[in-house]
Amino acid sequence: MALPRLTPNQIEQIARIMGNTDGDEKGLKGFEIGHNLAQCHMDDPDQGVTKWKRLYNAFCKAVNNSGSTNAVYQFIQYCMNPAQGLQNPKRYNWMRLELNMVLMLIGIEIRDDGQFHSISKAQSLGEVQRRTKELREKMTGYGAHPEVLKCCRDELLAQDYFHAVQEAAKSLCDRVRTMSGLTTDGATLFNTAFAVGSPYIAYNSLRTSSEQNQQNGLKEMLCGVIHMVRNVTAHELRIHWDVNEKDAVDILTQISYLHKLLDVCIAVPRTTP
Repeated sequence: MALPRLTPNQIEQIARIMGNTDGDEKGLKGFEIGHNLAQCHMDDPDQGVTKWKRLYNAFCKAVNNSGSTNAVYQFIQYCMNPAQGLQNPKRYNWMRLELNMVLMLIGIEIRDDGQFHSISKAQSLGEVQRRTKELREKMTGYGAHPEVLKCCRDELLAQDYFHAVQEAAKSLCDRVRTMSGLTTDGATLFNTAFAVGSPYIAYNSLRTSSEQNQQNGLKEMLCGVIHMVRNVTAHELRIHWDVNEKDAVDILTQISYLHKLLDVCIAVPRTTP
């Protein structure tokens, strides 16, 4: 896909995000900047300055030499390769979402596959913020779980409600992994974690057939959300899955209910052989 030319202000904002100095969970470290610039065959002319200025100057030199902003995109894509997020996924996700706040105004985004994708361009940050505020107010009115409210953020609502729904579905997997210690994903994760015969997580005592049915019901509801929401939104072209506000409220309410059920679950101690 042809990538639009970045403005100097956009390049500066990208440098500020990737060179953010507010803790380890945000921008790149100094040695990572040097290494990543080298991997992208970009000069690193000002190693002694603030991290974001170092990046900005490197970007400017590459743009001035080539007459194109493609080098900036190349650097973003290298840093957002999924393998780069394995060691520090929290920072990876923060950086990707912050970058998309800049990129969505020119009609593109970097997804968690490490690739750029075209989106409908938001006309202003005010439009994104209005969308976020309205959705948060509705979900708060429904008593939404805090894990779902975390997904009602500007950067996830830059185009429509697609990313907020997808992120909320992912939050169910993240939470079950944290509770169980398992590392799998999706239906495989839920089937293992809530297996009645050898559960990692229990909704109740599992002593009666009724309680076992409740456990299986929770497992099936979790699997249903992943099959209906996450798998579709992760793999279908966007034109086939347009999530409007009403759809988003319905889906997020269901995910909120599942989080509330997880609130009362307990992690089952595992016996070591």
